Order: sequence, then C-alpha cells, then structure tokens
Amino acid sequence: MNDIEGVEVWGQWCVEPEVVRGEAKKLFEDSFVATYDFGVMLGDVEFKSLSLEDNSSLISNFTKEEIWEAVWQREGSKSPGLDGFNFNFIKNNWDVIKSDVRVAVHHFHETGTIPKGCKASFIALVPKVCDPTKLDQYRPIFLVGALYKIISKVLSCRMKNVLPYIIDESHSTFLKELRRHGRRGLCLMVNYEKAYDSVR
Repeated sequence: MNDIEGVEVWGQWCVEPEVVRGEAKKLFEDSFVATYDFGVMLGDVEFKSLSLEDNSSLISNFTKEEIWEAVWQREGSKSPGLDGFNFNFIKNNWDVIKSDVRVAVHHFHETGTIPKGCKASFIALVPKVCDPTKLDQYRPIFLVGALYKIISKVLSCRMKNVLPYIIDESHSTFLKELRRHGRRGLCLMVNYEKAYDSVR
C-alpha cells in the first residue's frame, strides 16, 4: 500500500490530515527555499571558459536529430506524466506527434518558457528507510511531463559535449573523465540530504 497513514509530529504519532499536510508543507518549504547567503567568495577564483564556437553550440537552434535522440534515450515505461503518457506511447506514435513536439521544443528555444500546463507535476514521496515514521524520512520526487523531459535531455546532452573543457582536472566528481584519462581517484560518499535535498 502506498498511502501515508500518519507521521510522527513533535514526538507524537499523528493521523490528522490537516496537521500532517501542514507539517509536510513546512518541511519542504524550509528545504526548497533559495537563499542568497552562500558564505563563499569566488571573486579571486579563475574559472575555465568556453570558446565562442562552443558557446554557439549551446545556444543554436535545436535539431530534429537532437530531439529524436532525447526521446529515444528515455526509458519507455517509467514515470508517465500528468496525462498518463510515458515514452513508449511517444515512441510508438512518433510519426503522428513529432511535428507538434518539435514546435513545442522550438517555442521553448525562442522564448525560454514552457507552457504552464507542460510544467505541471506531481510530487511523490519515496521512503528513504523501511517503514518511515517521520516526514524527513521521505524523499520528494517530481513526476513531470514528457515535453519537460525532452527539453531537459536536449540541454543536458549539449552541456555534456562541452563539460570536458570547463571541468578542472582535479574535479573528480565526473568519473567518466577519470576513466577517459586513465587516472586513479578516490570516491567519497557525502550526506546526500545536505548535498542535494535543498535549493541551496
């Protein structure tokens, strides 16, 4: 069963929907509020930069091939969007819908915006532990529609092509770079909640 019947609030088990809803809202608002006090000054740090040619490759018009690859690289049966359609549906009906998908993706490229209906998402809570009792023992995931995923995939593939030129050699987070250069490295497991579960 996937229902959350209750959670622990201030040390007490609570099943009152309004209380649970309020605590969940507060927890995730606190986690996902952007802050501007980063506590790190980078004024004297020199960063690598892209050439004009590489920069142009990032902002040029999306090609049919890029959009097609973004669709076909997605797992077909996972995470349908709000409309219930997954990538198997899109792939099986590509000849019918490809022109509409391309129009939507090109609209994003020209305006930098995604229509509100295409940005809508479900928030699902995935347990971090077996039999969770507290709200912070759940990780939120956002189930977004296919168009959003296609656009983000096209953009990430473009960035992947230029990352080797701007990632410092000492930055070993990108294991493919280590393998490519035949180097040895040390992997360090960090607290994922602190690293990824907040906007900051």
